[in-house]
This record gives sequence, C-alpha cells and structure tokens, in this order.
Amino acid sequence: MRKSVVIGAAVVSVASAAVLDLKISIQNTYSVVHVALGTPPVEHTLLYDTGSSTLWVVDSTCSPTNCPNFSGFNRTAYNVSASRTGQEYPNIPGSIDYTGGFVSGILASDTATVEHTSFRQTFAAITQSTWQALPADGFLGLASSSIAFPNTTSFFENIMQHHLADQPRFGLYGGSGISTVANPSPHNNGVLTFGGSREAQYAHGKVKYVDLEVPFQVYKTPFQGLTIKNSVNKTNYQQTWVGDVVADTGSATIYVPQDYVEEIYSATPWTFAAISTGYRPLCSDFTDDWSVSLTLGATGAEQTYTVTGSMLAIPGYVDDDHCFPPFNYWDSQNIIIGAVWLRNFYTVVDFGSSNPEHYKLRIGFAPLKSEYLPKVQK
Repeated sequence: MRKSVVIGAAVVSVASAAVLDLKISIQNTYSVVHVALGTPPVEHTLLYDTGSSTLWVVDSTCSPTNCPNFSGFNRTAYNVSASRTGQEYPNIPGSIDYTGGFVSGILASDTATVEHTSFRQTFAAITQSTWQALPADGFLGLASSSIAFPNTTSFFENIMQHHLADQPRFGLYGGSGISTVANPSPHNNGVLTFGGSREAQYAHGKVKYVDLEVPFQVYKTPFQGLTIKNSVNKTNYQQTWVGDVVADTGSATIYVPQDYVEEIYSATPWTFAAISTGYRPLCSDFTDDWSVSLTLGATGAEQTYTVTGSMLAIPGYVDDDHCFPPFNYWDSQNIIIGAVWLRNFYTVVDFGSSNPEHYKLRIGFAPLKSEYLPKVQK
C-alpha cells in the first residue's frame, strides 16, 4: 500500500480547459519534449514514454558519479532551492527499473507549465541514474499512475484531474525526422497533443480504435494475429498466439516472443541465424515488396494495421547504408510495438472520461498523410 501525503497547494491555471501541444524534437536519436518546472519556470528536456508512468528529472544534488552524463547534452537539473513553489520529500524515496536503465530518488512537487497553462505536478527528483547516454534531463511517463513512482500522478492523468484537458485524450504524431549517423539530431515536426487530437491534420483516413485492457497499467490490447507478405520470396506468413500488444514509444523496434522470432524472420529478406550472428541488413532491403500486418483488439472488434518494409527502416547500424533489424525478441508472449512502428501512424489514446473511476480506454491508429511520413533528410 502506498503512503499518502498532501503535496502543496493547488495552482490555478490561466485556462479552465485546453488543448496543449508539445513540440517533439529529436536529440541524438532520442525523441523529446519540453516541460517547464518551478517558479520562475525552468524548461526541462524529457524523453516522452508511453511504456512508463513517472515524470522524473535529475536533481541538482546528483553528482557526476551517481548521475553520469556521456550524452554530449548539457542537462538542466531540477533545483528545488531555485523555485519559490518547489518542495522535496526525502522521507519518500523510490526507484524505477527500465529495460535500459535504473533511477532512484525522492518525491518532489512543483508548478509545471506547458504553453500558457500551469498546474501542480508531482514527480521524482533523481539522485542516482544509469542513463548515462540519455540526451535529456529525464523522462515524461504517460502510462498509468498505478505503476508510477510513489505518491506521484502521471502527467496526463494529472492534467485531466485538474480539469485542464478539453477532452480526455491525447494524440501523437512523432514527426517526419529520422536520425542517421550523419545527422543524429534532424529537424523534426512532431507534436504530442494533450486534451485533444489532431488527426484531421495528420491522418490519411479515419482512426481505427481498439479497446485497451483493464486494469489500466500500460497501453495494452489483445493480440489476434501477425501476417508478413513477401512478394520476392513468395511468403505469406500467418501466425497467432495468446498474448497482448503493448504500444511503447520508449522502445525503438518491435519485440516479439522468442518462440516465434526465427519463423518471423524467415518471411523477411533475412534469416534469424544471420541476424543473431551480427549480420547488418542493408537499408536497400527495406522495400515495399514485403509488409507486416498486426491484428489487435478484442475478438469481434479487432482491427488490422499494416506497414511496408520500407517503413521499418532505421538507418545507422554502424553506417547509414545499413539499418537495424526490425524485430527483437524477448521472453514473453506479448508484442511491443515501438517507435519504428508507431512513427508511421497518427496515434490517439482516448480515456473516455477524466475520472479514473469511469475510464473506458481505447487506442486508435490511422496511417499518415504522405507529406507527414518519416523520411531521411538529405
């Protein structure tokens, strides 16, 4: 059971309800947004992540030994002493384990500002981190508060509970920028929208929704089937198993169960034996001659979403002529659709209500208009 604590006084926003747009930039291959904390406000660069729940920022007391930084990015640490509205709670510590790193720290609370809207936000002030290559000050977790750092509320749930969201939904367009070895921080035009969605601008056709599973922790829906069609090797691979699909912007690629990874690769231009022994796929092999379709959602209400091979290319596997393999494997029956999949769609997460007791969560995807598709910048 979590401890309860009253965290400061409420902050009145200048708007009763709003649609808030956060620009998505690409910094050393990482997709980041900017959120200001404190009074006066200090802007922080944060990796947005639908696979975790906590807003955390490196604390000013964290030493280079405890919070090493080899990213080449000058981090802006959170300094509670520099904020008239900041509070820290050393008696409420916590930690977060990620697939790629670990952080620990203490509970903090301060004014958050996005565009012209301000509100009280709880977060973690980090005093130990292994994210040494992260070119950001911290994370902006967007999943459920139920799995967040002790006594914190995830960022968008907090916006909804302050009645600042015009609608109980957020929309995501990751942008058209693709990182390369030659240009790891390309110009990007992505937008993370809180309190609404912008499918009319970005989507080609309607958003197709599927219901999300409860209890809500991450954005997860039942897996119904995987199809890979390849006109070159005449493959029409189809497979299904009992599992779920998780939408996770913090993952770069697509994770599939270890039991199926070999046969999945057999339908692509490569073999798993080659990939697992260090073969580097040529980016020129990522073509429209093959495609990957995922069928998601509850039985009877499922939807199918398709990408072509060319849409899964991630340049930069040592050099820009070679691309990273599109599939990784893990010891789970679930599939993770990471950024390489999600970047090809406009994504809408609809909570159905701002009241956690009345959530009716669903997630929807729509293909992007051609002018908004990701592409390598020349």
